[in-house]
Amino acid sequence: MPKLLLTKRNIDSKKHIPPVEKGQVDYFDTEVKGLMLRVGKESKTFYVQVDVLDLTTGKYKSVREKIGRYGEWTPEEARATAPQLIRRLRDGKPKEDPPPTLKAIYERYLVDKRLSKGTVTLYKGYIPRLFESWLDLPLNLLEKALTPEVVIDRFQHIRENNGPGAANNSFKCLQAIINYAEILYPQFITRNPTKVLSRTDMWAKIEGRDDCLEPKQFKIFSDALLKCTPAHRDCYTFALYHGIRPAEAYSLKWEDVDLENDFATFRHETERSKRTYTVPLSRQSKAILSRRKAAATEGQVHVFPKQGPRNKHEHLILRADHLKGKTGLSLTPHGLRRSFITTGERLRLRREDINWLTGHTDNTVTGKHYAKLTPDDLRPVLQAICNEIERLMLEGVGAKVITLPTAAQNQ
Repeated sequence: MPKLLLTKRNIDSKKHIPPVEKGQVDYFDTEVKGLMLRVGKESKTFYVQVDVLDLTTGKYKSVREKIGRYGEWTPEEARATAPQLIRRLRDGKPKEDPPPTLKAIYERYLVDKRLSKGTVTLYKGYIPRLFESWLDLPLNLLEKALTPEVVIDRFQHIRENNGPGAANNSFKCLQAIINYAEILYPQFITRNPTKVLSRTDMWAKIEGRDDCLEPKQFKIFSDALLKCTPAHRDCYTFALYHGIRPAEAYSLKWEDVDLENDFATFRHETERSKRTYTVPLSRQSKAILSRRKAAATEGQVHVFPKQGPRNKHEHLILRADHLKGKTGLSLTPHGLRRSFITTGERLRLRREDINWLTGHTDNTVTGKHYAKLTPDDLRPVLQAICNEIERLMLEGVGAKVITLPTAAQNQ
């Protein structure tokens, strides 16, 4: 086996390393024992090779490990790296895998943790969109790259552009992911950079939301929806006409819609805090669904499909910043739910009926054991609320109320 001082000049010299037509030739460095350059027909690669004792046979055997290709590694870098690799091989320690990236931990977190569909949607809505430039960072560089200044600056940027709720929620998600990385890879990360937000008391203090459309704002809201895509416009309006949670609106599937009998079912994976429930359709909401059905493509699963290639879900998403930007109102998608409930109360309708229509669980003795209302029983109540919402959106405050017949009344 030839020996050669592995320098760039010698490696590039055809005199010292002639071209190889067949097979491979190993050149051992004269300065660092165990460092070698394997030369093939089209490549030159640095390795380390040492003889170690095989405890099972009592004999020595050669063990080799790749450093990297010449060109990607300089001789000086290979010579500096070789001693630690040689020591590890002699000690019989396994090869250390490179540290995973933050993106890899994020993807593993979603797989390993038992998260609800809604929580997974939350993570997927925040992490790739708001932390895209951080995802390719390997874990061993997180603490160095995500300095307190960098973390605080990103938090403030999200708070200013997406709202304090988005800032809190997105960094809580990121913090949970990095906490998981600390457990799995303590050799690469020992401190969660996002905890600076707690030490500096940066978390936004959020009061309970009470945003709701005032009577004079319904027409402003309706007119502003013309700036949205037809799918977004229909989804926002459908959510308002039923007072449902935003996720119940945009995740609605065609298999849960019965246009023939005028019903829709809103499903939940877990029944702990939210129940799956079926509601009647009003004249207005049926018109929306019929319009969506006519626009649906073959095999389309969701009533309100995703808009644009950047959306990673199969359905669109209703976001507070999007709604505020289009309408100019301080209104969240959940505020549409409050607007429906408040409209029903202004009409002096029974709160129990409104709660039933909006999927609120009635934990009273009467609600749990005696009340056996059906969706058809609540159809007149829903229609009354929708008529009032329609009136306010079309005519505004002060217009005359015209009660339109429901489908059930026409039969």
